[in-house]
Amino acid sequence: MKRQKTKTLQEVLDQTLEETGLREGLETLRIHHAWDELIGETAARECGERSFRDGVYTVRIKSSVLRCQLDMQKPFLIGKLNAGLKKSVVRELIIR
Repeated sequence: MKRQKTKTLQEVLDQTLEETGLREGLETLRIHHAWDELIGETAARECGERSFRDGVYTVRIKSSVLRCQLDMQKPFLIGKLNAGLKKSVVRELIIR
């Protein structure tokens, strides 16, 4: 039996994530965690449904006051969110 090239654990994980289609789900989960960390624990409790698709992060906020405050800070929040993720993933933020 011929020996194949050995792979690092990272290479195996990357291949598995790619083959199973889990990479996108993990990326979305990272974005949710970064958002919660960015706005803080108290404000994060006011967040309802969240989604990420094609660079657009959509967040439903229960509090109208918080929704207005976050809406005025969209460019800043997008920059901080991408900085927290260490790559430019979010290009648009929709707050509802």
